[in-house]
Amino acid sequence: MADSHDWVELWRRVAEADAQGSRRLVGDVCGGLDLVTDSGGPDDPDEIIALAIAGAKSAEATAAGLGLERALYTPQQAAVVASALYAQIDAAGSALENLAGYLHVMDARHDIVLPEFNDSETPNLNNAEMSMGCAGEEARAATCDVETTVRILAEAPYLGRQPKDAHETITAVADLLGEQATLITEHHVHDEAELRENYDHGFGCGCVVRITESTRSAWELQRGDSSWNLWRHTDADDSGILRNWIELDAGDERAHPGHLVSLIEQEIA
Repeated sequence: MADSHDWVELWRRVAEADAQGSRRLVGDVCGGLDLVTDSGGPDDPDEIIALAIAGAKSAEATAAGLGLERALYTPQQAAVVASALYAQIDAAGSALENLAGYLHVMDARHDIVLPEFNDSETPNLNNAEMSMGCAGEEARAATCDVETTVRILAEAPYLGRQPKDAHETITAVADLLGEQATLITEHHVHDEAELRENYDHGFGCGCVVRITESTRSAWELQRGDSSWNLWRHTDADDSGILRNWIELDAGDERAHPGHLVSLIEQEIA
């Protein structure tokens, strides 16, 4: 990370790469924000309020997600999240400072009366202005070591093994499942150009993992349409058309095999 602002650009680069990929998850999640910001906004109170609420919901959901065992796989992913979260803190700090300053704009418009002094016994708008301004300054000050923090995360060695593509992922899943699983490769795509096209469009390599149990119908796992899908043989009708399937919560083609196995075991149980 060459200059002091590269920590900000890390999450931006990931967002740009997502826009070129097959999943485009960042674009989907941020689509509502772009409706407001891409049209020159926000430019009215409702849009400002909506953006503030979206930011709060995003931060709360991120905090909840990071409580999961497989929330992230690598320290490099942690670096991206840290970069984005610190950017949120910095922007939220600026927003609070601007909000504090905006009370003066309202006062100048004679929409409110902003007292010259605060009052500890009966807090007034001056107290609110000082509180927001101080909170904003403290938030922005909290980002002073971000460059070092994100660099350390980004450069930390990952000791696990991350699959390179969907074929490596599904092969590793079959290995982890052990004797109950069989990797079926008869429909594996061998043509490299066709395989790349499959991957670019969110599909897999054609391989399937068949999971058998002594008392239940067999299950199958396969990559398709930017998701890992699990289904029972009994979910197919007499003509072989699949009517029901389970889309696992790990959508990346290079999802951690252990994460996929835990999701599979939960669904089968």
